[in-house]
Amino acid sequence: ASDVYKRQHIDATIKEDKYRGRLAFQWGTSVNANYAGEITSEKSSNQNTVKHIQEAFVGVKIAKNTWIDAGIFFGNIGHESWISQNNVNYTRAFALDYVPYYSSGVRLTHEFSNRLSVQFQVLNGWQNITENNKDKAIGSQIKFEIVPKLVLTLNQFVGNEAPNNERKQLRLYNNTILEWTALGWLSLAGQFDVGAQKAKQSFIYEPWLKSYDSNLSEYRETRSEVFRQWYHGTIWVSFKLSPDYRLSFRVERFYDPLQVMAVTGTKNGFMSNGYTTTFDILRFDPAMLRLEYVYRRSADSIFEYRNSHTSKKEDFIVAAFTMKF
Repeated sequence: ASDVYKRQHIDATIKEDKYRGRLAFQWGTSVNANYAGEITSEKSSNQNTVKHIQEAFVGVKIAKNTWIDAGIFFGNIGHESWISQNNVNYTRAFALDYVPYYSSGVRLTHEFSNRLSVQFQVLNGWQNITENNKDKAIGSQIKFEIVPKLVLTLNQFVGNEAPNNERKQLRLYNNTILEWTALGWLSLAGQFDVGAQKAKQSFIYEPWLKSYDSNLSEYRETRSEVFRQWYHGTIWVSFKLSPDYRLSFRVERFYDPLQVMAVTGTKNGFMSNGYTTTFDILRFDPAMLRLEYVYRRSADSIFEYRNSHTSKKEDFIVAAFTMKF
């Protein structure tokens, strides 16, 4: 069994012809978990404060089909949303848990037509509000409707993810999403991601260096030009059985044997499959009653189990009632 994180939020949104914005505050156990990596700066930021900000951005329209937004906003990578009610499954896939839930910086969005839009971002980094180094990251998005109801989205990220006291560790990431909603009762979506990050520098203990030259350290630094990679893919299928009922399935695979994103300390790293079934009762609109079963299996024993033990598998049932008003 596993604990399922909970979260609530309250927001205010405005969108006019020339300006737009959203301010949203959040709280709950999932907030604590997903903002745990946010650093604290005594000068400008405190983790315990910024974690309660879900979004806080303002935007202005600088041309007919061009917007510029600045502040804190949802990350654009991934098919699923941080807000569970917007997804066909209640829990989120590995595909979203290991990409930014939120970003901070400036983004420029332009619509070339009703079928094609692009976005360019200058960000503080990979899911951080407070800067952890002197470099900025770059993000981009291309969204294209190939034919009506068939949409291809390409998201990219390039940035240094090392703190200032370490050599740069460039991260490259590409996220590809294909969504098909041609039928009112059936929707399909597929996502494939690949990431690569430059290996961290290491130090070799060689005490003879200091005896050779007193100015040298006993440790010799080694630099690596090797990039470590990871992958994950997810497929979603959702059936609208009637106006009141929906049945959805999710199949996923996360492959990170070198433990770039998910550090397990095990032989095979994070190599896991997941299978999810969700039954939604929609008759309470704008609320929803959700019943879900999740099963996950990994190559190594990495999932938390009872009495501080771990297991190769994880499965649980979730019942949730969500509401928007």
